[in-house]
Amino acid sequence: MRVTYLLDRPELGGGTKVVVQQARLLADRGHQLTVAAQGPRPPWLAPWFASRSRPALRYLDLSQPEAQLPSQDLVVATYWTTLARADALQAGPVAHFCQGFEEDLVHLAPQREAIRDAYRRPLPALVVAPHLGRRLEQQYGRESRLAPAPAVLTVRRPLRFGPRRLPWVALCGIFEAEVKGIRTGLEAFGGLAGLSARLLRISALPCSEAERELGQADRYLTAVAPGEALRALAGCDLLLFTSLPGEGLGLPLLEAMQLGVPAVASRLAGVEFLTAQGGAVLVEPGDAGAFAAGAQSLLDSPAAWRAQRRKGIAAARRFSPAGVAVEVEQALAWAAAAERASA
Repeated sequence: MRVTYLLDRPELGGGTKVVVQQARLLADRGHQLTVAAQGPRPPWLAPWFASRSRPALRYLDLSQPEAQLPSQDLVVATYWTTLARADALQAGPVAHFCQGFEEDLVHLAPQREAIRDAYRRPLPALVVAPHLGRRLEQQYGRESRLAPAPAVLTVRRPLRFGPRRLPWVALCGIFEAEVKGIRTGLEAFGGLAGLSARLLRISALPCSEAERELGQADRYLTAVAPGEALRALAGCDLLLFTSLPGEGLGLPLLEAMQLGVPAVASRLAGVEFLTAQGGAVLVEPGDAGAFAAGAQSLLDSPAAWRAQRRKGIAAARRFSPAGVAVEVEQALAWAAAAERASA
């Protein structure tokens, strides 16, 4: 198949990583893959694209006048704004990849009706988690297929038998993005009673004054390449995944489980999909006290920490690249056939 994933912009974030990871898996299976966006390819994406060993995956900067996209078997719009752009390309049938409902995000409230209009289009959809497909069907009457995020292990999982005496706790996400619940995570970290710990913050944006008032991280990684972020996460003893309703999935949680880093996470539908069979300690979203208690229970007990590490690694196996590649391939084939049938 000739497939193009159409991004809005090539921004550093979990949604973009999932798209590129899927594209890479499909290219390795012999399909011709393009990732297209408005803007040049950022340096952090370079290692994943065309080379002598992977000529079937390329990046296309649509902002360049000479940019041309040949006929495709499927063009996959990955954000609400890219649905109309996919039509304008006139390169082939269009499908919609939903990693979360943009209408739920506070900062997009002014565009809510436009987003809903885009979602009303009767296009075949791919979803990164089952609850998104159920909502698409209930709210918009649209059919979908599951195309999960792969657990791509590019960093060696460290051999560990318990948390450090001075543990590192990771908290990932932009403070200003309300859906990430970073305020809850900072409050939970500050509520670890009688436990000395170090905080690692990973964010696409620098630490703001508003965040600094809630506590200073011992290490703050800003807009670093995915490999560097994974290495830092692999060295941690715990992840606090504090997202609020509106989060579609939560790639840092999957990455932590895969790396053997125990996690305390918000009880959300996407999280429950990732953590089936106990892959993380789940608590109510926004409850800083519950997050602190969950973290304390793991960091105070090497046995509990080891047990949770094993559960997380086991849960992440469901998202093995080989298995996910087949799921995504089947979902794309279904979407292309559905669009051809409706033409």
